[in-house]
Amino acid sequence: MEKRYSARRDRALKWLTVGIGIKRWAVFTILGIVLSTIGASLAAAYIAVDLSLVAMEWISATTHTLLDSVALGIALLLAGVLCVAIGLRGTLKAVERAYSGGAQSDFLETALRRRKLEHGEKLIALGGGTGLSTMLRGLKEYSSNITAVVTMADDGGSSGMLRQEGMLPPGDLRNCLAALAETESLMEELFQHRFSGLGALKGHSLGNLIVAALFEKSGDFESAVRDTAKVLAVRGRVLPSTLDDVRLGAVLKNGEEIVGQTKINHCENIERVFLIPDQPRALPGVVAAIEEADMIIIGPGSLYTSILPNLLLPEIADAIKKSRAPKIYVCNVMTQPGETTGYTAGDHVRAMIRHIGPGVITHVLVNTGKVPNEVLQRYENKGATRVTFDEDELEMLGVRAIKGNFAEISDSPVVKHVVRHHPQKLAQMIIRVAAKL
Repeated sequence: MEKRYSARRDRALKWLTVGIGIKRWAVFTILGIVLSTIGASLAAAYIAVDLSLVAMEWISATTHTLLDSVALGIALLLAGVLCVAIGLRGTLKAVERAYSGGAQSDFLETALRRRKLEHGEKLIALGGGTGLSTMLRGLKEYSSNITAVVTMADDGGSSGMLRQEGMLPPGDLRNCLAALAETESLMEELFQHRFSGLGALKGHSLGNLIVAALFEKSGDFESAVRDTAKVLAVRGRVLPSTLDDVRLGAVLKNGEEIVGQTKINHCENIERVFLIPDQPRALPGVVAAIEEADMIIIGPGSLYTSILPNLLLPEIADAIKKSRAPKIYVCNVMTQPGETTGYTAGDHVRAMIRHIGPGVITHVLVNTGKVPNEVLQRYENKGATRVTFDEDELEMLGVRAIKGNFAEISDSPVVKHVVRHHPQKLAQMIIRVAAKL
């Protein structure tokens, strides 16, 4: 009984937490009741007096006692306060039931959690592919002030087909929107569903088609992405790095030039990558988000085809260099066959410095957790290895190395024995670094 009373008392005190927007409206409501009462009393003073006299006479006749008018006033006041309290409590309970919609959610706990997220760090993450979306799933538990920026150089799969129809590629945007969504898992599964048949729909994901429909309706790609975010109740923002129709090119060490992200993905001995056109305009909202960020996160993702295409936009690179916020590069757990074969953590950082210059990275997160030998063997059979943690080399490059166990082995029915970042572990370390700096 005592524990139950204590729990109710603690819950009642939670309603007084600063910032959840309850107390101000409760005070405002009480003020309105008081003002209305005073106004009504002044407007109907004579009626009130007559009613009071009639009530006193009826009570005196019924109880055979003479009731004091002051006692009657106090009794009515207390009765009024009790009615208001019961009414407000009932209203809040009704709102809570409607809000939860039968789900296992709690209005007060949700309000407290939302307040915490709204006061979270301002984070901006730049990248693409599955690596960025994986990290976002963890970060959204710590802050709703997240801006995810993805490359617009994708030209494969469903995104490639939609590009041929005159639309910017929505694939990486879709992955990030799904990762930051607050919707039910079924909605997310539908959004990520990829058609395996049905004629012309084959190869397309439903999320891409939703973005395409909203783009056709508004004629504006940025608005289409923003409206899609509303459908999914996204926690944060997802922005394209540019609205220009950009293509990715690469120069190999033998001098050969390759154009197209999909082709570059499988190339070896990449010397440098570039954008076509070479001076695309960055989305203004991206530059503003970088300037306001408490922390800038680069990656994880494919070095040459997901990360660098964002940094090659001059306005984005300049804004990152000028920012005083910590700039963390999240290094991939495994190398990518062809694109980064044999790369160490230092090689990844050196490639970015070679393209953008110094000042883009201040910290590097590198996984040093153990990966099972049988899983490593599967990767080695495909030409991939663990990214080596070369701490001395990173220090020579002027960046601070942060090591830890940030990886997990995926064992889902869809993807098995795949090494990827653990969303919660990675996010926890990033937030911990942000708190210290």
